[in-house]
Amino acid sequence: MRVAIAWNGLPFYAARLIRAGIEQVGVPVDVIGSRPSVPIEGMEEELRQPVHWIQNEEACSWENVGLPVPDLFIHTGWRYKGFNTLGREVRRNGGSVVSMVDNRWKNSVRQWVGALVFRVWYRRWFDAMWVPGASGRRLCRFLGMPDSDIYEGMYGADPEVYPKGPSLPQREKAMLFVGQLISRKNIERLIGAFQRFRRDHPDWTLRIVGEGKKSVFEEEPGIEVEGFLQPEDIAERMRQSRFLVLPSREDHWGLVVHEAALSGCGLIVSDNVGAGTDLVTPENGFVHRASSRDALEEAMREGASKSRDWLERATERSRELATNFGPKVWGKTFEEIVNEYSPSGLDEQASVDGETQAHL
Repeated sequence: MRVAIAWNGLPFYAARLIRAGIEQVGVPVDVIGSRPSVPIEGMEEELRQPVHWIQNEEACSWENVGLPVPDLFIHTGWRYKGFNTLGREVRRNGGSVVSMVDNRWKNSVRQWVGALVFRVWYRRWFDAMWVPGASGRRLCRFLGMPDSDIYEGMYGADPEVYPKGPSLPQREKAMLFVGQLISRKNIERLIGAFQRFRRDHPDWTLRIVGEGKKSVFEEEPGIEVEGFLQPEDIAERMRQSRFLVLPSREDHWGLVVHEAALSGCGLIVSDNVGAGTDLVTPENGFVHRASSRDALEEAMREGASKSRDWLERATERSRELATNFGPKVWGKTFEEIVNEYSPSGLDEQASVDGETQAHL
C-alpha cells in the first residue's frame, strides 16, 4: 500500500502536519508540492524526506513526478490542474482520492450554482473531503458529500511553536493583528475602529504585524507597525497581547486564529472568518459583522471592559478549543483516512508486516 499527499504552495506549517501524519502510519507516504510564493528553507529537513515539486498549473502524470501511482491520493483543492490530473490517474488505477478544501459555508448564489456543478461534474472525482472545521463540513454536505465522508482538522498550528502565554490580565493592554495589509483583511476598517476606540481607552495599543499593499502610518498614536516576522517572533507578540483582531472581509478559515488561541489570546474576528465557528465563543471572544462600520469598535470596547475573571477564563477557553486542531489531531485523522480509503488499510498492512517479521 502506498499513499501520496500533495499541497499547493506547500507552507512550513503543512510540513509539520504531514510529518505528524507520516509518523502515525506505517506505510510509504510520498509528498508532492508546488513551491510557495516565499521560498522556505528547511522544508525537507522538517519532513525528513524529499518533496517532489511540480508546476501545479500544468497537467502532470505520476511518471513525470517519478513516483508509482498510489493507492490513496490526498491533495488540496480541485482547481489545480496538476493535482487533478494526478487524481484522475489514481482513480483509473482503482485508487481513492481525498480532496482538502478550505472554503466555508456562505449560503451565496455562487455556492448554490456551485452545488449543481459539483454534483454533476466534480463529485465523481473524490471519495472524501477534508475540511478545516464546522463551516467547511456544512458546505461539503450542501455540495452533496455524505457526512461520513467529510473529515475536519485540515489546518492547525503547532503548540510547540505557539505555547501558552500568561493569563490575559497579566498581559499588556494590546490588540494584535497578524496578516497581509490588503483590502481583503479589512485593514482600513481596523485602523479606523481602533482610532475611535482609543479616544476612550488611551492606555491600549494596536500592534500590526505584516506587509502588503496598504500603508499604515506608524506615527498614529497607539499603533505599532512591524513588517514580516518569523513564527517564533509572532508567537512572542501573541503571548504579550490580550486580543487577536482579525476583521477580514473574507478568510476561508484563518490559521492565525488557531495560533492565537494556542497562545491563550482572546479573539475578535469577523463573521467572514471561518475559524470563528470553531474557536470563538462568548467565553473567549467576539464575532462581529465584517460589513458594519461600528461592530468592530463595539467588540473592542466590550473586550476592554471584561472583568478579570472573564479574562482569566478566556485564556483557558481559547487553549481548550485550540486542542481540536494541530499536528496531533491531523495525524490521527490522516491515519483514519488511510484506514478507510486505501484498499488494504493500515490494520491489514500491520498484520502482513507482523507475519513477515514472524517468518524472519
